[in-house]
Amino acid sequence: MSAIIVVCLAVWICALIYLREKLVKSRGHPLPPRYPKYLPIIGHNHLLLTDLYHVWLFYKDICEQLKQHNGLIYTQFGFDIYYFVSDPEDALVVANTSLEKRYPYKFAKFFMGEGLFTGSGDHWHRHRQMLKQFFSLPVINSYIEVFNSQSRKLLSDFECFAGKGKFYPTTYTQNYSMGSSYVTTFGKPANDETTIQQYREAVDKMVSIIMEGFQKFWLQNGLISTLVGQKRKEAELIKIRDGISNEIIQTKRSFLDASIKPSTYISYQPLAHLILEQHTKNAFTDQEISEELHTTMVAGYETTSASIQTVLVMIGSFPKVQEKMYEEIITVLGSDRDVEKEDLRKLVYTEAVIKESMRVIPTAPAVVRFIDKDVKLKNYTLRAGTHCIIALHALHRHSSWGPDADQFRPERWLDPATLSPYVTTDASFSFGKRSCIGKTYAMTSMKILIAHILRKFVITADYTKVKHQFDITLTPISGHDISLELRR
Repeated sequence: MSAIIVVCLAVWICALIYLREKLVKSRGHPLPPRYPKYLPIIGHNHLLLTDLYHVWLFYKDICEQLKQHNGLIYTQFGFDIYYFVSDPEDALVVANTSLEKRYPYKFAKFFMGEGLFTGSGDHWHRHRQMLKQFFSLPVINSYIEVFNSQSRKLLSDFECFAGKGKFYPTTYTQNYSMGSSYVTTFGKPANDETTIQQYREAVDKMVSIIMEGFQKFWLQNGLISTLVGQKRKEAELIKIRDGISNEIIQTKRSFLDASIKPSTYISYQPLAHLILEQHTKNAFTDQEISEELHTTMVAGYETTSASIQTVLVMIGSFPKVQEKMYEEIITVLGSDRDVEKEDLRKLVYTEAVIKESMRVIPTAPAVVRFIDKDVKLKNYTLRAGTHCIIALHALHRHSSWGPDADQFRPERWLDPATLSPYVTTDASFSFGKRSCIGKTYAMTSMKILIAHILRKFVITADYTKVKHQFDITLTPISGHDISLELRR
């Protein structure tokens, strides 16, 4: 009897493999080269069943394969096809024609709902059109005072490390990023340490849930997810999220009901107040307001803090670049005054260094899109019903950047006309129709912070020793320490 069971099981497995391969091959357009290490039935899923450091190594190997296959290959996770693209022209086509996000973004929806990061379709388009006015230059300029204040707090934290060797700046860059995002999004002072810490822990746990769902394909099943306690964890985080946003919404609404202008109680316009003003015009529901506020908080906190760490390490690794930045900053700002809006456009080289740092070590190393209809590229047509990963890590090293694509050279940004038209989109903030709406916010925040830091400290670091893991953002896990010396 046992022999019969074994034979039947073997036949079933062979039939499944045969049907699976036939299904994949018969879906339509020819496929590009397949990434090696494929296993029957599970495809490449086994390469995700490891720690996030090795997931990053797996992804880097995919990027190397892309160089050998004209910037396009595919992988299989179960029955699903995932294309990887690094050719700049093809990547821009995908970015502009396939706007829908599904897996793995769906794992973030319990916290961010249908906000700009996770939403799709008409809902996303409507919100994008309404929200872009809140990320305009005049609004962001009103936050400069906040960025200066938060920068000086970070300088105070850094002072105790000056002249005392290496330390990890992670906690302090996160404090800066979370404090700035909390104030500019919610309009509350960043001195409520308990609430901010609670929110930060909730965001970190949310990221863990997303990555766990991405790696462990069985968690895509709702029943299994519930049985292993994933839904309970999500409910706890939702409670923290709603406790904060509900209070904010009610407080801001009371100001609006009393016809109190923002300028009478704060000197800037927090996102919560701006959105609530639209709510009075029936533009947003309470649920939509909450989703967009938390989307902004999470996006601002995660990406900006990771980017700041990268920029600090890169500056510390290239002394001549650092000295050139310092000279520009002193020329524009002098020795100690706060940054003003007129100063920002003059910090040209500083901006180039930030962009180049994020090109070499992209904060978000990949963008995933669902292919809802056939997409024709230069050499292949992507099949509808599949996914495409725009491999920014490989795109940033494409030959379009020139023969020095692997080198850190900020000067390349000083003359964008010398670059390929497909790389001047600054892919660090994504690109195409779903490019990051908060790009100017992030660049303004980082330029102000870096200006404050370099006027006070000399940074030393070594970017070649940095090891990363693949989270939502590219997260350093070792070697990202820096040392500081007070400037004389």
